[in-house]
Amino acid sequence: MAARRILAGGIAQESHSFNPIRMGRDSFTITAGDDALARARGTNSTLGGIIDAAEAAGAEVIVPTLYRAQSGGPVEDAVFVEMKDIMLDAAKRGDFDAIALPLHGGMLTPTLHDPEGVLMQELRAIVGPDMPMTAAFDLHAHVTPEILETCDLLAAYLTNPHGDQGMTGLRAGRAALAMLDGTLKPVLAWSHLPMLTLGNDRTDEEPLQGLHARAAAAVAAQGVYDASIFNAQQFLDVPGLGQVVMAYGNGDATQAKALVANLAADLWTARARLIGTYPSLEGCLARAVAGTARPLILGDQGDRVAAGAPGDSTVILHALLGLGADLPAAMPICDAEAVARCRAAGVGATVTVTVGGRYSTVAPPVTLTGIVISAAEGASLVYQGPAEKGQRAFIGPFAVLRIGALKVVLTARPYSYIDPEYFRAMGVEPRDQRIVVTRSGYHFTLNYAAIGECITVDTPGMSSYRVKDLPFTVARPFYPLDDIAMTPEVHIKS
Repeated sequence: MAARRILAGGIAQESHSFNPIRMGRDSFTITAGDDALARARGTNSTLGGIIDAAEAAGAEVIVPTLYRAQSGGPVEDAVFVEMKDIMLDAAKRGDFDAIALPLHGGMLTPTLHDPEGVLMQELRAIVGPDMPMTAAFDLHAHVTPEILETCDLLAAYLTNPHGDQGMTGLRAGRAALAMLDGTLKPVLAWSHLPMLTLGNDRTDEEPLQGLHARAAAAVAAQGVYDASIFNAQQFLDVPGLGQVVMAYGNGDATQAKALVANLAADLWTARARLIGTYPSLEGCLARAVAGTARPLILGDQGDRVAAGAPGDSTVILHALLGLGADLPAAMPICDAEAVARCRAAGVGATVTVTVGGRYSTVAPPVTLTGIVISAAEGASLVYQGPAEKGQRAFIGPFAVLRIGALKVVLTARPYSYIDPEYFRAMGVEPRDQRIVVTRSGYHFTLNYAAIGECITVDTPGMSSYRVKDLPFTVARPFYPLDDIAMTPEVHIKS
């Protein structure tokens, strides 16, 4: 008997509605076929988990194409169409038994608020209603009724900070195979809550920790087959923005419905507790000046590339410069023009450049004079993890400018720096700093824990949780911007 084959691939990117920088094709790492499989196999990634599930069952995975990019603004329509056409052409050729998609779920294009749903619907139109189709999503996905109607089983990350990407892909892959075996008939119960979580939404802290523990207990007891709690990306101005609580029964949704009803009710009751607060930047810098046992690794809440911000805020840079030049620190700024000038001058040259503040306008650009200590056309790195462990990433043109003990890491494209290997690839060792700034709010805390004390600081900007300052129109009403009276309703799909 020929090995069963699973079709995987697609596009994975998280979009920010208010970031004006469109993501073009050059923002993506594009792989396919054996290359995509080799890069993902054994990594803590959703495709890696799908491969693990398939190979453990003696099945094969085929990847017509996989587009992956950092978070940012909406993706250009042409990029999405190019990817979709490749996937649809593969679907038309057939020769596979199931579909398992390693996506993100929070992507936008200028004309589509639910491109993942469009991809799934068009695949479904080709393969018909009976072929198993599953997907692995980030828990910050925007989950729509169209996705739930089209997809047989949708699995979310269960951790924030995210450490279970591979396990999420494994769940999606195993579910597709179980449907092929006839041992799984997923019946979905789900509930939508028009609310945002804003800061106090780590899954290793209450109130989400307890909700996830109850969902996990229900799965372990086999009362439900799978359960997910989606805490939507907070910067999507899309219809139906909010939380989705969901669980799958196997052939029957009775226990899944009861679980979703209880979790959704308690999540809604806890909505005020999910609004968090952060330490001040000034207080953290004062600690660094006084001296700490380990480096302070700061997440710039207001300009989190991991949440789709542009990565050129100068708020923290201004504060560091205000301390003088004697504090060892690594500060990333996205500024292609400054990179080009530093590279033209060459390593060892003294240059004056004006950096940042073009898109993140809460603080003005900064003019710096320093020595270029590193510069190149690009570099590659492998995540040490645990988040995304084993994944290979690429850095475009970069330069490092030293001003006293301050190292300003300049890149032509924005990066979240959720793994220390980003700095090391450009010649900066995080362990040697007193302050290291990342463009992330959560995920860096996993990968820098062995290096220093990880703190997300309260800074203004495009990805700040001060959502009242953002021009939401389509997504409203939602809590906390609107006073909503509602009782969560549970829907069933068999």
